[in-house]
Amino acid sequence: MITAQQHLYLAERNEEFAENIVALPERFFDWEVTTQFYSALHYLSAYLATLGHHPSSHHRRGTLVNNLTTVWDEYQNLFLLSMAARYYATPITIQQADEAKNYDFRRVKEEILALLPKQQEN
Repeated sequence: MITAQQHLYLAERNEEFAENIVALPERFFDWEVTTQFYSALHYLSAYLATLGHHPSSHHRRGTLVNNLTTVWDEYQNLFLLSMAARYYATPITIQQADEAKNYDFRRVKEEILALLPKQQEN
């Protein structure tokens, strides 16, 4: 099973990739929200792993996020926005991409890092 530390590594890699996408001359809003969602997923999965949970589906992970954190709404926003971009070809606006990054993603990351046992960080 993937460890909390491995999830943190993947979260950081996805976050770094999302930041690199934003720096391109042309922005790709769909990929920005998708990589932010996956980064958030791995931050949350790191926390869940410290509690002995290793959900194998988005549904199960969502249930745990809803029951064990206060960032359900933000996580759900990232999930739905990335789903819309990936599976329904819904155009993502600059406002949606920026709000996803500056509010939803930031809230998930900050809460989870505060909840993680200190030895798990870095």
